[in-house]
Amino acid sequence: EVQSTQNNPIRSSNHMTTEEYMPDAVLPPVENRPANSTHRLSRLQIQKASTEVRRFMEARLEKDLNLTKHTTPLAFQAGTGVNDDLDGTKSKSSVAFTVPNLHIPRGVKVDEANLPPSIYSMECEVVQSLAKWKRFTLDRLGCDVGEGLYCDSTSIRKGYKGDVTHSVIADQWDFELKITREMRTVEQLKHYVRIIYNMITDAEEFILEKYPSIVLEGHPTASWRLPKEITFVTAEELHAKWPNDDIHGRENKAVQKYGAIFIIGMGWPMRDGSAPEEVRAPDYDDWTLNGDIIVKHPLTGYRHELSSMGIRVDKDALLKQLEHRGVSHRKDLPFQQAVIHEQLPFSYGGGLGVSRMLMLLLRTGHIGEVQVGLWHDKHYHQAAAAGCDLIPDRLVPPTK
Repeated sequence: EVQSTQNNPIRSSNHMTTEEYMPDAVLPPVENRPANSTHRLSRLQIQKASTEVRRFMEARLEKDLNLTKHTTPLAFQAGTGVNDDLDGTKSKSSVAFTVPNLHIPRGVKVDEANLPPSIYSMECEVVQSLAKWKRFTLDRLGCDVGEGLYCDSTSIRKGYKGDVTHSVIADQWDFELKITREMRTVEQLKHYVRIIYNMITDAEEFILEKYPSIVLEGHPTASWRLPKEITFVTAEELHAKWPNDDIHGRENKAVQKYGAIFIIGMGWPMRDGSAPEEVRAPDYDDWTLNGDIIVKHPLTGYRHELSSMGIRVDKDALLKQLEHRGVSHRKDLPFQQAVIHEQLPFSYGGGLGVSRMLMLLLRTGHIGEVQVGLWHDKHYHQAAAAGCDLIPDRLVPPTK
């Protein structure tokens, strides 16, 4: 997700000093902090509730979308066109490493600097998205139309500065479903969005019944629930309605009004030439047939993105989007060639954020309360002062 700092309280500038690492405006409003469920559920209960939500959602993905859980890759060989470069900037590039494929003797005294080069070494990348991998895996599995797979995936997004909803650790249910050429329509996209949104509202009802103390009785947020229906809006309509707001500013206004929205059309610039609602990789989603599920989080009061999804590119969409992005040379990569020559199935797919979902349904004030992220010491201390109980990756030094 591309981050904006203008008029958006959940975004923070890269130019802030250490003392301003995470301004108060980034954190949940003071009046909502007591409603954080970690003040009532024990740390063990948070983990048990998280497991309940995971099991619920995976069972529904299997039942409602006819998906089978598949083993998940952690890395890809570089240069094949399979990994996702997100918005294409260097800071958002994949974490890279080399697999030497060389016998290295065990022992602390081995001088690896003197080892011979390997002709079998491989340049590799940590997964950023499974979008393209899932599509050819559909073909490998021999899935029928209306059948697909999902993975419980984890990736490292090193280019993002952490805040209450953004972590460098991105975990999601990555799903993909085989469709036909004729099913590549906006109405079909809406059909799938409604199925997934229904899972989310049912999960909310399920977990609040099982753990009623998630809600702080008597607090203004206690009665808040997701709306039963999601509102569809195009990126152009959103831009036209709030032309003077930045991207996240208008999304915030939309979720304040509707509670839950699906924005259709992510990737192309607006007709007036202004920036796209979100910058997307040019070689997996069709930018006219994709979008995001965004809801209002009851504690932060801000936009809370849960899922990015879409109908995947065909030959025409791929070539247009590569040209627009100025990377037409990518059409010669193996995956892109397979799309161009229609060697891969038509498909619909996306990612449903696991930790984002848990943060919403368990009503925590910070994503780090439901996942093990990587946070600066300053971040830990500020979050703790705001009543957020982050799960640490290390022994965090106390505040000086």
